[in-house]
Amino acid sequence: MAVLFTLIILLSAFLLFQIQPILSKEQLPQFGGGASVWSAGLFFFQTCVLLGYLYIHFIRHLRLQWQVTLHFTLLILAVAVTYTHIEKSILDMLPPTWSVIVSLAAQIGPIFIMLSTTSVLLQKWYCLLNQSPVPYQWYALSNFGSLVALLTFPFFFEVYFGLTTLKELWFFTLTVLVTLFFALTTLIIKKISQKIWVNQIRPTTVIFHNHFRCISLAALSSLLLSSTTFMININIPPMPLTWVIPLAIYLITFIIAFALPVKSRSFYSYSALIFATLAGILMYFLGSKFNAVAQFSMYGLILFICTFSCHRELRRIAPNQYSMTSFYVCIAFGSVLGSLTSSVIAPVTFNLPIEYPLTLIAIFSLHIYLCTQSSVSKYIKLGYISIFVSFICAFVLLNNAYTKLNLITERNFYGMLTVKDITINNTIERRLIDGTTIHGYELMTDISSDNGYYHKNTGVAKAIEVLQANGPINMGIIGLGAGVLAQYGKKHDTITFYELNSAVFKVAKKYFSYLNNSLASINVKIGDGRQLLATEISQSTFQQDAIVIDAFTSDVIPTHLLTIEAFELYWQRMHNNGVLIMHISNNHIDLMPVMANQSLRFNKSILLFDYQEDENSQLGSKWVIMTSNEEFLQSMPVSTLVDRYAFTNQSTAQWTDEKHSLLPYIKL
Repeated sequence: MAVLFTLIILLSAFLLFQIQPILSKEQLPQFGGGASVWSAGLFFFQTCVLLGYLYIHFIRHLRLQWQVTLHFTLLILAVAVTYTHIEKSILDMLPPTWSVIVSLAAQIGPIFIMLSTTSVLLQKWYCLLNQSPVPYQWYALSNFGSLVALLTFPFFFEVYFGLTTLKELWFFTLTVLVTLFFALTTLIIKKISQKIWVNQIRPTTVIFHNHFRCISLAALSSLLLSSTTFMININIPPMPLTWVIPLAIYLITFIIAFALPVKSRSFYSYSALIFATLAGILMYFLGSKFNAVAQFSMYGLILFICTFSCHRELRRIAPNQYSMTSFYVCIAFGSVLGSLTSSVIAPVTFNLPIEYPLTLIAIFSLHIYLCTQSSVSKYIKLGYISIFVSFICAFVLLNNAYTKLNLITERNFYGMLTVKDITINNTIERRLIDGTTIHGYELMTDISSDNGYYHKNTGVAKAIEVLQANGPINMGIIGLGAGVLAQYGKKHDTITFYELNSAVFKVAKKYFSYLNNSLASINVKIGDGRQLLATEISQSTFQQDAIVIDAFTSDVIPTHLLTIEAFELYWQRMHNNGVLIMHISNNHIDLMPVMANQSLRFNKSILLFDYQEDENSQLGSKWVIMTSNEEFLQSMPVSTLVDRYAFTNQSTAQWTDEKHSLLPYIKL
């Protein structure tokens, strides 16, 4: 029977954490590929875990045979309603965060709650059946199953299977779990009927009283997990890999903390915490300067040290079996508080993601408090307190220096926008910054058009010039930014911007002059560019001459704009000689193999313009142009005609909505 207990715990944990990246990835295209999808999803998942633990807590006084029968019945009902969908029109009426949550709740809410109870419930049943202490090592075993699910998804399942296939495989595995659960239920009821166990036991040890400490530790570790993931996804495209690595580290610290014997706090643990807090504060201000691997490594190390410290404290206060459910409910409640703060409260409270450094400082302060309650030397206590005060002062000074040039900062579900006025060589440069990346700027004291972000040497400027040589053009641009491309519009031209984030449009109109001063007829449509194009196609709107894809969130281009289905929309929206212009500048992802493969599929020639930054403040950029318009190709100035077949030997595949992975394209 112990083997069956173990197998069910492992399989349940695997299913629990395998479905999280599957459904979160499925949600991305509906919300512009934003990083906040995962934050909202994490809040939902942790809320389900809390509901599951509360369910266990409320049924703990039932006789064991009633617990087993009730649980198996609810499990069957939950399976029956899995993958229920809600109409998109209903979801569109909700704010983005709650739309994600409601969609996930409809699809897997009941079954996720039931799966989340498995480890704790089976621990409780095992204690009752065998009159044994709590097998806390099973909690580590459950986290191991979760870890396997997380790490195999981006490196195996996502690479080789589409989303629909993965959902079908997941549901099949779920039926296997239900079968095993039925077998366990039968064995438990049989053992009860044989009366070879004692039903009631009286507690002989102290009841759990550390509720506040437990909730605080769990909340801070959960908040750090969510905020760390958000910080990573500011510069690296939101994808399962960037979600599961932090979550895997979080689980690893749980595994180690609950598997190792309880020991007293050491000098080395506090030293590591000091390092992590200082490094985290510096990464908050300077993290975007590092490449993808360096960012992953540093954020991962900081997360490991801090969450491990919190989880070791949780293990120190873990109670006996009579208060076990209270302990797990406190952990779950704290985790929900942490993810709620990150996904719902922080975006409307802070204009910048300062919840990340504040969480690090809060974790350090909590451990300082625990240190002051122990019997260490008063000089050591004073030293730790002095370091804590130094961290506070350092953060305040750095943050003031970092934000003193800000004219405005806005943050919502889709990202963070900042407008800064920076003086360079006696010239005021007004910049629009999304996350950590410049998305356009305007010279406030110099009318030179050659010193802009989309200057005349870029691929997009040259392409527009060639198109305009044949008369007025009708052009669509996905991604507004500061509206810089509007300056290239001539009289009788029509330019339609498709912008996901309404805050971007407000900032572009109020703080930059490009939209107001353009000679072209300017239209701005708010919503996901791909969905807006599909709507226009269905309405038989007049076809466009060119489409520019310039949609970024910080340094990230949403992957759903690069799939086969997306390219099919682009070509349908343009006439036969249409020109597709794509901005693929990225510090962390090499998108050229994807572009080459798509051009092969649609039989389009592909040009590459890779302009390097110069001393005149003209920023470097990388543009790809696809078309079958021979007249356009012959008229283009010198560029690089890409050999599309040069990329066929790489481990690349056609990207579809169902199946695509950024893993092969990460710049190391």
